[in-house]
Amino acid sequence: MSEKQWVRIARALADPTRLSLFRTIAEQGEISCGALAERFPVAQSTVSHHLNVLINAGLVEMRKQGQHHLFRVCAQPLQAFCQQMLQLLEQATTTAPSLDATPMETLESKSSQEGLQ
Repeated sequence: MSEKQWVRIARALADPTRLSLFRTIAEQGEISCGALAERFPVAQSTVSHHLNVLINAGLVEMRKQGQHHLFRVCAQPLQAFCQQMLQLLEQATTTAPSLDATPMETLESKSSQEGLQ
């Protein structure tokens, strides 16, 4: 996954309304824009805007059925995003210095060393 795609997904999911829309789509399996708009206290145009952001991030896909636009989650991009996040977490935990000492213990140790000089 490219850095650009990774950032697009992170930004798309960072918005509380989009995250709620995404969750609703995932829970329903497939849902129309109108049905989504009925569930959220925003205008249908706002729902459409948020759906376009999710589509551009690759998280949601749309298909037409007659006059209806149906939306469903695309699992693969989210799985790739999560894998990269887990890799970052793994790197951070293996390369970070030990944080066993509390801040107070660190200060006390520093004070006692300075007093010896």
